[in-house]
Amino acid sequence: MGPETLEWTPDLETGVADVDDAHCELLGLYNRIVFACEKDGAVGTFRERMRTFLIYARWHFAEEEALMRRLHYPDYMDHKGHHQRLLQDAEDFLESFGDSLRLEDNSAIASYLMYWLTRHLNDKDGSLRNFLITKNTASTLASVRN
Repeated sequence: MGPETLEWTPDLETGVADVDDAHCELLGLYNRIVFACEKDGAVGTFRERMRTFLIYARWHFAEEEALMRRLHYPDYMDHKGHHQRLLQDAEDFLESFGDSLRLEDNSAIASYLMYWLTRHLNDKDGSLRNFLITKNTASTLASVRN
């Protein structure tokens, strides 16, 4: 049994539409990776989808980190470090396999992504969500955008 798809649920919402939209997109990109493992059966498709996920994740992480800096989020460095670890781990996985990446390796990498995303969305982004709630997100965001 390989990795499972992940669904967006309201309890994952941060209250910031741009962040929530990006998280939904990340889950969608992850689900396409799972689909490549289960249905497509092509290593090239898996690699392409992993690269797309990583490109989008880099962009989203930069946006989320900029928001955290503007709001003086106290756990910014830890959160940023978690982002960096995912990107480095995923790149290392792909590089270590090189041209010898096999179909069964795809599921192992996707399982790691599932673990990371689930943990990150619940723990790290959950802490960010709680911080945003206490900071009264709407008024705070309006002031930092100006």
